[in-house]
Amino acid sequence: MSGVALASWAIQALIASTLLMALVMAIRAPVRRLFGPQLGYVLWALPLLRLLLPPLPERWQQVTATPIARAGETLSVIIITPGTALSHVVAPHAQAPAWTLPSLGLLLGLLWLTGSAAFLCWHLAAHDRFCRRLLRFAARIERLDGVSVIASEAATGPLAFGVLRRYVAFPLDFDDRYDADERELALAHEIGHHQRGDLVANWAALAVLAIHWFNPIAWRAFRAFRADQELANDARVLAGRSTIDRHAYACAIIKAAHGGAVSAACHLHTIDDLKGRIRMLSTLPRSRGRIATGGAMVTLLVLSGLGLTASGTSAAAALTGKVGETIGMNLQMPPAPRAPAARVAPAAPAA
Repeated sequence: MSGVALASWAIQALIASTLLMALVMAIRAPVRRLFGPQLGYVLWALPLLRLLLPPLPERWQQVTATPIARAGETLSVIIITPGTALSHVVAPHAQAPAWTLPSLGLLLGLLWLTGSAAFLCWHLAAHDRFCRRLLRFAARIERLDGVSVIASEAATGPLAFGVLRRYVAFPLDFDDRYDADERELALAHEIGHHQRGDLVANWAALAVLAIHWFNPIAWRAFRAFRADQELANDARVLAGRSTIDRHAYACAIIKAAHGGAVSAACHLHTIDDLKGRIRMLSTLPRSRGRIATGGAMVTLLVLSGLGLTASGTSAAAALTGKVGETIGMNLQMPPAPRAPAARVAPAAPAA
């Protein structure tokens, strides 16, 4: 892939994933209300999948192009003058200038890569310091389902952390502040984050945010993603439990609630969308039929979103063209090389 083609694909992916983030933020609440928090959380796979989606193959791009556009690519002008014969046909794209990436594009690309690398390095260092501080003052309690449960004076509330080595940490006064039911539900919540793969999802979300470090929509989307993650895990913990358990769970959340969360860890005590979490505890569980319907609708939405925004479609090309005009650069992907037209031999002179 040439430099211009790579830049065009990257810009299309950034724009498309931003639009899909905005779409998810707009529909997450009604989806969660109608079909449950689990499906609202699944929606966040859409922007990530779009960033991983490669350009459409050339033969697919030809299918997605409009008939007029395909016809316009093959139009040519033939000039015949008296006394001469048709010598060759020149397609319009044969006269296209060479594709070059201006110095402005290189500078913007370097700035973007530098910001992304700095963002990831900062979060990796902050997370490493956080984990070391937790483990330095930790006392091991037990091991459940491959997860080490510890108590640490550095833990301000129940939390899950670690991907290769999985931990759940509680504050030292956990037994004094929480009753037995609240402790059992808090432990189930944090163990659930590991079982669901939420710690891995957090790092994937941070990678997406690193790519979009300059994008305010991505920062809002990340906070909404984390809130939906907690709601989905709350719903998993409370599935099939009684009203008394729901009340105890709400008390555990309120007792632990305060700020200061680490992006890659999963905290019970985060205050993001606290009202939404408490409100969700009073909602009735959805029927299996409604959940299945919602799953089918979300799957269709994901496939449609990827298909409509894929690189190589006319919509993606139009967006890239507008961005290129704004920054004064030609970012359109060059057309694929085609075989030259066959030359027609000159007609023999009349005898």
